[in-house]
Amino acid sequence: MKKLRRLAMVSAIIFALLAGAGYSAFYIKGPDVHARAAILIDSETKEVHFAKNEDTPFPAASMTKLMTAYLILEKIQAGEFGWNDGVKISGNAVGSEGVAIPVKLGDTLTVRDLFMAMEIASANNAAVALAEKAAGTEVEFTEWMNRKARDIGLSEHTRFVNATGLANRNGHESVMTAADVAQMAARLIEDYPEILAISSKIEYQLHYDQSIVRSTNAMLINPDFAFKGVDGLKTGFTDGAGYCFAGTAKVGGTRLISVVMGADGKEARFSETKRLFAYGFKKPYFPPIKQVVANEISRFGL
Repeated sequence: MKKLRRLAMVSAIIFALLAGAGYSAFYIKGPDVHARAAILIDSETKEVHFAKNEDTPFPAASMTKLMTAYLILEKIQAGEFGWNDGVKISGNAVGSEGVAIPVKLGDTLTVRDLFMAMEIASANNAAVALAEKAAGTEVEFTEWMNRKARDIGLSEHTRFVNATGLANRNGHESVMTAADVAQMAARLIEDYPEILAISSKIEYQLHYDQSIVRSTNAMLINPDFAFKGVDGLKTGFTDGAGYCFAGTAKVGGTRLISVVMGADGKEARFSETKRLFAYGFKKPYFPPIKQVVANEISRFGL
């Protein structure tokens, strides 16, 4: 039995390495992306390389924070506050659900610490604190988000209910189309390219308490999902949204932006993104080794 298992493992790995050979149809028909919606665009020309339900609005989860990041960077660029300015943590921020950094009511963190926690680790309380710093209240910040969405040309389908992407008290979530998420990401990179130096970080040590926040982007960490040139951008998950990811990669002089909404699982959003990048950059696509091994073992009944 052990010998058979080893044989299956070796066969699966060989299969994975050779999988790209059968992908001529992959480049002709396009990838079969398992998600509610997806899109792949050129960041500069906005040419669409692949699209699936790209104009249908779905809950955007923490991809909402692309707009939050954009507006905070706009305030910093305008000189209204700086990276080292202090932000006092409110009760509203402390009460944020989901991913959060360990802060207490009345604590003061720098804009830099909060932005890094929001962008790298998707900390919701950091997003709320930044929104309050920028606009006074999260409600006013959200109104600004929706105005900005119209200003930069996002469709009427996109509607924000808060700075985080979580469901609000009425159970409503921010919704975006995949096309709008891609456009938002492209605009963020175009206007504030420094975002890529942040979104490509694997971890960051907060000055506040020396704790480490770690990236939620498995394409930066896990070799199963790695793709050369990936340097961002934003993950997302809620029960309503499913697993989402807005990614970006640059190969040579070309930068592509991908969006996957409502993928089948936490890891699937990255494997589907890798599939899209392989298609867009005309690179071989190899599924995650452990996925192939599991499939092969199952197939042989081992």
